Amino acid sequence: MRRRSLQAEANRRLRVAILELLRTEYPGALDVKVLRFSLDSLGWPLTAEALRAHLRYLEEKGLLKVQHRRGYGFSLSFVSLTARGWDLLDGHITEEGVDQAL
Repeated sequence: MRRRSLQAEANRRLRVAILELLRTEYPGALDVKVLRFSLDSLGWPLTAEALRAHLRYLEEKGLLKVQHRRGYGFSLSFVSLTARGWDLLDGHITEEGVDQAL
C-alpha cells in the first residue's frame, strides 16, 4: 500500500510540473516534444506513452488543452494551459489528483 501512495504522490508532483511549464507559455502552447525534453531536464524522464497518459488525464480534468496539427507528411502536437489550470496553480480551485502537491 505504501508503494501505491508513493506513486500517487509522484504523479501529482509530475502533473504540477507539467502545468507549471505550460504556465510559462500562457496563453501560447508548447510542442509536446519540447515539453518532454523540458521535463527530462527537470529530472522527470518519461516515455512518450507515459507523457501522453498524464496529458490525457490533465486534459480530462480541464486543466490543459492538447491540439494536433497535421502537415505534409508530419504531425505535431501542442499543449496549452487553460484558465482553469492557472486557477489551480494559483490556489483558487482544487482538483483531486493534482493540487495536493502544490
